[in-house]
Amino acid sequence: MLQIKTQDIHKILAERSKKSESVEKKVSKIISDVERNRDVALRYWTKKLDGVDIEQFSVSEQEIKSAIKKITPSDRKVIKHAIERITRYHKKQFVKQFTVKERGIEISFKTKPIEKAGIYIPGGTFPLVSTVLMTAIPAKVAGVKEIIACSPPSYNGSIHPYIIGTLAMLEIRKIFKVGGSQAIAAMAYGTESIPKVNFIAGPGNIYVNCAKKILTGKVGIDLLAGPSELVALVDESANADFIVTDLNAQAEHSNSIVFLLSFDKNTGEQISCRVNQGYWMKIDSVEEAIEIINTIAPEHLQIVCKNPEKISESVVAGAIFIGNYSPCAIGDYIAGPSHTLPTGSSASFNSGLNVFDFIRSYAVIKANWQFFKKNGIIAERIAEIENLFGHQASIKIRRENIDPERRAK
Repeated sequence: MLQIKTQDIHKILAERSKKSESVEKKVSKIISDVERNRDVALRYWTKKLDGVDIEQFSVSEQEIKSAIKKITPSDRKVIKHAIERITRYHKKQFVKQFTVKERGIEISFKTKPIEKAGIYIPGGTFPLVSTVLMTAIPAKVAGVKEIIACSPPSYNGSIHPYIIGTLAMLEIRKIFKVGGSQAIAAMAYGTESIPKVNFIAGPGNIYVNCAKKILTGKVGIDLLAGPSELVALVDESANADFIVTDLNAQAEHSNSIVFLLSFDKNTGEQISCRVNQGYWMKIDSVEEAIEIINTIAPEHLQIVCKNPEKISESVVAGAIFIGNYSPCAIGDYIAGPSHTLPTGSSASFNSGLNVFDFIRSYAVIKANWQFFKKNGIIAERIAEIENLFGHQASIKIRRENIDPERRAK
């Protein structure tokens, strides 16, 4: 790891942001092509970027059955156990509906799941089974009626059977062999093969994130998740061997970035010399550590030092892991919360994927003459201050024309 100073942090973050901006022109071209040419564009970009000729994007029922058989019985048990843990956590997240009743008005706060959601599972030689679980389960718990999945055909010209099989275990059978920014565009606009959805969730590379950023507003987007980040804050109480493996684990992800902040110089040197990449700093105070962490606002934060709970209350991160036995890897797989977390400093204003993302809330308002008798004049005056006289008239006509029979009651 490269030892740096506080002033270097902003430069490192700025360079990363600049790299993201550099792909925007290319991604915009792909998105426009998919919007106009739909499946034809998907086939072109899949051939050009993935090197695969795709005739039929949808995964057939035969392929699904075959994929399920390829998951060993022992692995099926492992995946089922993870499903149960993650589901149990997310079932605690429901928003309570409520009704406020006052004289003359009744206001209800209600929620409904979105109709259609698309989840994106990054491709690769190795199957990201955990990402299937961490994106699909919050949607299922929320009660989304239709869930589709897209993943690149990067496993022998198709999707890895463990990804297909895990989706099937979650009763998701509308699966499509398409990845990258073209997959995000397809779910946002719809094509002959891929349905248009209301909301897209799932992590991805710089191209996927750029597509999600561009399409925000055209379709619901969860957050900008990826490439991976980890900040480890340690002192002499940290198990150096543990922290080395944690930092190197995150370095497995493409374009990931890791930081080590150490109160103890010896501990920092012992760890940093054994980590493949990233940056480390000697920290002189808790206040300095908090300032640096909040500047980075990392996806993952591990706190392995004195008074970790107190520090955790003052810092910003997508997820916080406390103590020697809380590596962020358990959050990636089985702790419970989704591992789809905000990156690129967006943890300062965004949250990790959860059930709330797949639920929309709305109000139902029912007022009568009594409400207008008491409150109408107030609303009228606010409308008058704003010079919105049509709004004022809409309220005034009701206040001045209360049914005499009702008024007498």
